[in-house]
Amino acid sequence: MNGRTEDQPEEHAGAATSVAGLGRTPEWTVSGSRGRWTTAERTLHAGGRRWVIGLTPTAGGETALMLWRGDEVVAHRRGTEAALCGTALRWVGNLLAGRPFDG
Repeated sequence: MNGRTEDQPEEHAGAATSVAGLGRTPEWTVSGSRGRWTTAERTLHAGGRRWVIGLTPTAGGETALMLWRGDEVVAHRRGTEAALCGTALRWVGNLLAGRPFDG
């Protein structure tokens, strides 16, 4: 255990600008094959709801970021891996603090 509770921000991941950085924290699950990552996911429960934040590379070389609330996709972004890792961490922090994910 890392001594964190579910409602504390993941400070050690706060500066992650890559999926590899996210994968070094226990809250994120990174899958891959042939030496490349294919998905990175973080599941959390906040505001009485289940949220999943996911990243995946796209065919065009960008990264896609998705946010599910239950079974519904509520946000989708495309951009660089570094920018979207930062966005994903902001969404986590906002949700755990009880704010809107994009607040």
